[in-house]
Amino acid sequence: MPGGAVTAVVCTAFDETTDEAVYAVREWLRHAGIPLPPRPPHRPHLTLAAARVRRGPELESLCTVAASIAARHAPVPLVLNEVGRFGRAGALWLGPAASPALRALQRTAYSALVQAGWPPAFGERSAPDQWVPHCTLATRVAKPLLRELQDLVRARFAPIPAPVEALAVILVGGRGDVRHVPLTGAADPQ
Repeated sequence: MPGGAVTAVVCTAFDETTDEAVYAVREWLRHAGIPLPPRPPHRPHLTLAAARVRRGPELESLCTVAASIAARHAPVPLVLNEVGRFGRAGALWLGPAASPALRALQRTAYSALVQAGWPPAFGERSAPDQWVPHCTLATRVAKPLLRELQDLVRARFAPIPAPVEALAVILVGGRGDVRHVPLTGAADPQ
């Protein structure tokens, strides 16, 4: 990439049980003929915010910001109970029930990156008032097939407990976590 620039994503990290349950849903799609790798390059996650940064000290600074966010937020109990789609992107996804704690975590991540001087890498789609929390199962699915697959998953799907225990920093086009930091803040009294 020019000048070593990468898109760094601050996202949720679920526990291993949740990851395996999401992988099982992906397997349904593979068996339905969707060309997906057995394991995606990144863990199942909800993207909170992203920025274009240069590798090296700037990426390390973003990881430090992610760690400071994690230190201020407690783990978030979630349930993935919605099967949704984004028609333009041909994306099929799982979404969580409404969660004020998740909204607060996303708002903090978005604001922290902007305050650090990094404009949102994905434009206003990640702005807190437009953000749709989703865990992507597949992308680039042909539109005529998208609704059929959504119905297939809905018919077989049981809600998945999905506790958010940590934040991860991943790179678009990369593999695995650049950084993984547990959520260690106090629970927000609501």
